[in-house]
Amino acid sequence: MVATLKMLAVSAAPAGNGWLNRPPFLGDCSCRRCKVQSLWRHLKTVLLVEDNSDDVFVMKMACQRSGIPHQLRVAEDGDAAVDYLSGAGKFKDRAAHPFPDVVFLDIKMPKRDGHEVLQWIREQPAMKNLPVVMLTGSVQPSDVDRAFELGVTSYLQKVACPAEFGQAVRIILKYWLDLHITPR
Repeated sequence: MVATLKMLAVSAAPAGNGWLNRPPFLGDCSCRRCKVQSLWRHLKTVLLVEDNSDDVFVMKMACQRSGIPHQLRVAEDGDAAVDYLSGAGKFKDRAAHPFPDVVFLDIKMPKRDGHEVLQWIREQPAMKNLPVVMLTGSVQPSDVDRAFELGVTSYLQKVACPAEFGQAVRIILKYWLDLHITPR
């Protein structure tokens, strides 16, 4: 579904006018371009915090195959994740970098590791209910225990089998993006 929406957005955009970067249209236009733009505005957002490009690729494939419409954003290290979540620096435009509905967070990363990012998230009052899923290859009890002490929502081990990993990602996305109701 996500791939279909991307294809629609690209095919519906007139060449060179940058309509995807414009603010929402006023009124109730029913043209295909406005419908596609509206779909993108209302998609939920997933933030993946991962420094390994191979793991990013595997996650992108799992998300695309999940069949659950969403936007996947990637932060490549812990500092970038904090900037994204706080809307700082290059991430200050919330139309281009929407606040995520769920975060997948690796532990072993440069600059700030996943535990430090998780601790920062849980220290932010506005983010106390943000679902954070540790997505990591580490099954060391100390890593697992620390993540839960810091308030992680779930802990998902990276598995070698793409089908099994894809199924796990689909279940998590289905729950957090489709079924879960968040407090206001």
